[in-house]
Amino acid sequence: MKLPQQWTAQSAALALSRGYRHFRVVGEQGKGPSRALEIEAILNRAVRLVVPLQHLRDRGLWQPGWQSLSTPAVMQIIPAIDLLDGHCVRLHQGDYGQVTRFSDDPVAQALDWQRQGAQRLHLVDLDGAKTGQPVNDQVVKAITAALSIPVQLGGGVRSAERAEELLRCGLDRVILGTVAIEQPTLVSELAARYPGKVVVGIDAKDGMVATRGWIETSTVKATELAKRFEGTGVAAIISTDIATDGTLAGPNLEALRAMAEASSIPVIASGGIGTLEDILSLLAIAPLGVTGVIVGRALYDGTVDLAEALQAIGPERLQDALTSPTGSITV
Repeated sequence: MKLPQQWTAQSAALALSRGYRHFRVVGEQGKGPSRALEIEAILNRAVRLVVPLQHLRDRGLWQPGWQSLSTPAVMQIIPAIDLLDGHCVRLHQGDYGQVTRFSDDPVAQALDWQRQGAQRLHLVDLDGAKTGQPVNDQVVKAITAALSIPVQLGGGVRSAERAEELLRCGLDRVILGTVAIEQPTLVSELAARYPGKVVVGIDAKDGMVATRGWIETSTVKATELAKRFEGTGVAAIISTDIATDGTLAGPNLEALRAMAEASSIPVIASGGIGTLEDILSLLAIAPLGVTGVIVGRALYDGTVDLAEALQAIGPERLQDALTSPTGSITV
């Protein structure tokens, strides 16, 4: 009898499958009672298992074919473009002295992310974050004019006038960071005036809020600041862990979980994404309200392929959150 070429690991088999759910057959070993299939995780070809046929026939451990799993939580991948003097760059851990330039044409880069399937673009005005000066407005206007997907921007948005000016540039959302801690009432007023248009950026170092382009660290806990905006109409909180930002070392799941539990405002993860597995790890805390992830350096370095990542966590994905919200996606 011909065996199915696709298999789905059930909960009881997750320790063996290293946390992956869906596998394809890549070979066979042995004959008769010792017959086994060599299978490969579709989201990580490095994960290969040799499973005895008798185990595969145990429906408590495996199911033939790619089975439909529980309805996945929504997770949006948002490519990032950091602007410094009109160029597309990345900083290492927020250090303006450690700059890597990726492109001299941010508009072309933005169009490329849109072409690859991005549903939203994240811009950071690094000049604005550091000095408060609108150095990159012409580039921002060019990007919003060229794209059909929504664009959000943070960096140097420290007044109602500046927020309104940026919204007139065609931005879908403005992100307020420093002003969120210095003038929280202003943020609440803007959120009420522009429903769905105001996002709070909470950048944290060792759990404490950092401001003014991460140059200064406050005495306010990041989770306490998040609670401050509960019920104000803020569209989302972008939670950035400075220690992991630009390092490709993986997200700070503990900090993100704490942020998601602090309020009912949707959380967008930022910082540390280096691989597809890092993105998948966020699915375990998606049920808590982590609705998106900003990815920057990993896309430019090629360690994450945007199209593949979108498929991996999209509505039709073959991988789901494998553990409770207190755990990790891998074992």
